[in-house]
Amino acid sequence: MEYKVSGGGPLYEEDISFSKLVADSEVIVKVVASERKFLQGTSLTGVKVISVYKGDSDLANSTIYVFEPCYFDFEGRLFFAYGGYNFMKYGEEYILFLKKWPYMDYMRYNPFYRNKDIYMLSHNRGIDKYCTAGVLFDKVLSREQEYCYGQIAEYEVIAYSQEELNKYNKIKKQVLEQFLNSINN
Repeated sequence: MEYKVSGGGPLYEEDISFSKLVADSEVIVKVVASERKFLQGTSLTGVKVISVYKGDSDLANSTIYVFEPCYFDFEGRLFFAYGGYNFMKYGEEYILFLKKWPYMDYMRYNPFYRNKDIYMLSHNRGIDKYCTAGVLFDKVLSREQEYCYGQIAEYEVIAYSQEELNKYNKIKKQVLEQFLNSINN
């Protein structure tokens, strides 16, 4: 909880929209995170698929693995978040926009990856993950201030401007309306 937060890259590309997010994704699912393994420069999280909105319907009720673009550097005592991404919280439901991990052919002999269905976020950023709780996120960080992970652990995304956050919340509303048909403000 005392690791310093270090971020890289904006929350989304300039031209992102709800329709682009859907079009760029091979798979759109509602999941609950169940396990996490910290790897070098990333985290691999096991998620139970609750619903499939796009892609292989056989994924429903199975566990898939998702690379989350954030990790702890235990030696340097840093938390690194790429593109405004923060970990999924255990027990909470999320809608994820995913692509199949393209390197399974190279890793099929590694026992760690064998027999795992592995995905990555479509844009590898915070814009690809939405908590299904209908609450819109309202925390903006200052680039001039240092933060420890404990101060941001509960944040849905890491945004450094109100503009970024407004765009995230606009797309979140569309995601929840499209896939859950409800939102609470």
